[in-house]
Amino acid sequence: MTDTGISAPSGALLNAPDMVKQALAPMIVQVAKTFGVSPLRQMREIFSMRRRVQKLSGSEYYALRLFDPAKSTADKRAFLGQAGGNAINTAMNPPMAVPSCAFVGNKLLYTQLLAQLGIATAQTQALVSAFRDAGQLPVLRDAAAVSDFLRNAAVYPLFGKPQHGSLSEGSVRIEACDGNTLRLGNGTTQDVDAFGAEVMDRYAGGFLFQTALSPDAQMADIAGPAIGCVRVVTVNDGSGPKPAYAVWKMPAPAAMSDNFWQEGSLLAHLDLSTGKVLTCLRGTGLKAEALDTHPVSNVPVVGAMLPHWAETVQIAVDAHAVFPEFGICGFDIAVTGEGPKILECNDNPSHSLYQMAADRGLMNDDLAPLWDAVSVSQKKQVARLKAEAKKAR
Repeated sequence: MTDTGISAPSGALLNAPDMVKQALAPMIVQVAKTFGVSPLRQMREIFSMRRRVQKLSGSEYYALRLFDPAKSTADKRAFLGQAGGNAINTAMNPPMAVPSCAFVGNKLLYTQLLAQLGIATAQTQALVSAFRDAGQLPVLRDAAAVSDFLRNAAVYPLFGKPQHGSLSEGSVRIEACDGNTLRLGNGTTQDVDAFGAEVMDRYAGGFLFQTALSPDAQMADIAGPAIGCVRVVTVNDGSGPKPAYAVWKMPAPAAMSDNFWQEGSLLAHLDLSTGKVLTCLRGTGLKAEALDTHPVSNVPVVGAMLPHWAETVQIAVDAHAVFPEFGICGFDIAVTGEGPKILECNDNPSHSLYQMAADRGLMNDDLAPLWDAVSVSQKKQVARLKAEAKKAR
């Protein structure tokens, strides 16, 4: 994961992060001055970590603070870049063994299935699509229909997001509609018709309006009224789904979603057995800050126990069990006053969140055996499928 900054939207919908890599030269100089690590040693480490399974870029080296001399060589080698994480995920979710990836990536169909199975999730009020149908759900075919829905039929607050996508791109929280004006979750306003046109221009293929959820009161006291999802990553090595790790993504005060690339957002590493906050981080790389209390509410974060914890872990395990062919899943879960609700499932979860929050590499001694066991199980499954396909020919 590279250091990124929010790209200021020209409309209401959140733009993707600016993925332009930072210049490395200033960071090389600052690390040399602050940590006493020579530029030559930094470059040697970067080149070494770029190869083999780590696949770390120079920007990721600094974002993950791998220049820190307090980290041993073994500790540094446990970290993976985004490309390395993708490779591990593919080994655990090989396409031949996991043909249901496309279905799970469809946020409308996936959450509707969970609801039918009695697994709590967000309620979809309407789908925006120029060509797709959605059974009994209202479908908004054009900008005028979007505007009419927002003025007359929507139940507020609303959360809008693309049917497919990641990094919260295209997301928006709408608190209310006052005549021709939408009040957004970040305190700004938007003309209803302009918003409808923007949605159709960017996401005519599929955009969801869902009932916005509110966090449990304990979490709201710490991090404010916007939902900050708990990311629970689960694995299945053939013996059934089980949790691997969990982090809490806390949104910035003026943000409408909880992605860590938005300035001011926080990450917390959670104890998997209890839901206790072990660490809290703001920023990455040289700007990273370890915090004990929330910078806005001044409520202690480290040591806090997240509510509904056993249910939060269990709902992730239950959802994974619906598609047991997956070797790994990353669930974004809203912990509300009514309990946890699954918002979406990621078949290629970014492990940078864990590595930053825990300050440990993904291939550490606790987790590496899990990934290995899942990969071995999936290799066997692929071999069985290939043998069956050959026999059927």
